[in-house]
Amino acid sequence: MSFLAVITLLTPLGPKANAEVPTEKVIIVFKDNVDKQLVNKVNGEIDHISKNVPVLSGEIPTSAITQIENDQAVLAVETDQVVKVSGQVQDWGIENVKAPKAWQTKYTGSGTKIAIIDTGISQHEDLVIAGGISFTSYTTSYSDDNGHGTHVAGIVGAKNNQIGTVGVAPEASIYAVKVLGADGSGYLSDIISGLDWAITNDMDIINLSLGSTGDSLALKQAVDRAYSKGILVVASAGNSGNTDGNTDSVLYPAKYASTIAVSAVDIEHHRGTFSSTGKSVEIAAPGIDILSTYLKNQYVKMDGTSMAAPYVTGILALLKQAYPTLSHIELREKLQTTALDLGTPGRDTFFGYGLAQAPTESIEAIPVAAKPSAPKPVVNPVPKQTIAKPVSKPIVKKKMISTITTAKTVYNVGNTIWPTVKVIDSKTRKPLPGAIVKLTIIPPKGKAVTITVKSNSKGIALFKYITTKKSVKGTYKLSTSINLTNYATVSQTKTVRLK
Repeated sequence: MSFLAVITLLTPLGPKANAEVPTEKVIIVFKDNVDKQLVNKVNGEIDHISKNVPVLSGEIPTSAITQIENDQAVLAVETDQVVKVSGQVQDWGIENVKAPKAWQTKYTGSGTKIAIIDTGISQHEDLVIAGGISFTSYTTSYSDDNGHGTHVAGIVGAKNNQIGTVGVAPEASIYAVKVLGADGSGYLSDIISGLDWAITNDMDIINLSLGSTGDSLALKQAVDRAYSKGILVVASAGNSGNTDGNTDSVLYPAKYASTIAVSAVDIEHHRGTFSSTGKSVEIAAPGIDILSTYLKNQYVKMDGTSMAAPYVTGILALLKQAYPTLSHIELREKLQTTALDLGTPGRDTFFGYGLAQAPTESIEAIPVAAKPSAPKPVVNPVPKQTIAKPVSKPIVKKKMISTITTAKTVYNVGNTIWPTVKVIDSKTRKPLPGAIVKLTIIPPKGKAVTITVKSNSKGIALFKYITTKKSVKGTYKLSTSINLTNYATVSQTKTVRLK
């Protein structure tokens, strides 16, 4: 069985019993702030209002949908889709991602808060549940009555207690966010509510072992907001792949740039034929024949990218403990650069950057900017005799090439823009790490903003620019200036539009 949760589009719900007016469950995305009166005026019912994104879910008369869509305060009205779990029934996986070596160096995920947004988590002798919440309509308990969420939780953090199995990060704090019911189904609005709860409660990592073939603006806003708040969001790439792997079949939310999309491999590092493929795949992890916790203190084996995602979630918890000074963006980069490359050299559509690996003592931390501190006393070494040599000819600096890209060219007010700059040697075409990349963002009106970042081992510098409802609409100029020892300075310019 594969337990990847798949969102399927259904026909709108029928009218309530004894109701004269047909109604429909919807998600309303507002441009700025939520306006409850829009729903009240049409005699609708409000189910949930998000605290971190301008999103409201509820039930309104079908005839009022167009009216609300046309309101100036509304960005979109979406049908509240039904989410279903469809699945298949680590020991080897734990060894494969080098988790035991991380434990030897005392990295266990301690101090990291992880939200498992799923079917809940069942009480189990091999699990410690730090807390949780239910957004399902039929129960306030976050206990799992399906099995999927408990299996996912065990992969992340089953205790290292000499019984059953053990999770990747056995001392991480696991929170159960129940959004799917006993039959493995629930509403998209409940997932958004779960994300909203995770943001409000300061989770470090969110695991989403579920997906949809259909895009949702409301879901994207919730995931983007979580990432902008410093939360790492991990999602299964999907179980929609084929044997040849020649389709772009990655599901949402894994397909969003703010989410880490995880594909599945077997014990020999072969891609599972079911595992979705595409340029959004970022990392691979074990996802076939995975033993983990289940209902009633049982242990079962399952397949699917639903099982691969929590391996990555656990590894990120270990990385966060190993490198506490790194930002969420730098931790994501660390996950990429330390992966075991599989398939085609470099990032590919099957495995992304490769098989995720837990941190060990041999891995060095990425240097990060820190506040200036008092210089430490230095003992001067005995000077060596040097012979000055005349310069016979001028130094010729090498050339480098840079590119600047963004996910799109037109953004809405409130969106986060992620400019990416890549620097390579013009002759060898190899990436140039350590380059000082200055990005200046010039708005249509007001002061320019300059951000400085060093390029990583892949020659990439990633920037974040958050817009708000107060941001000036119009064309923004993104201008770079790049410096590196022994190379001539280069610059690049790009424009994006904010509407």
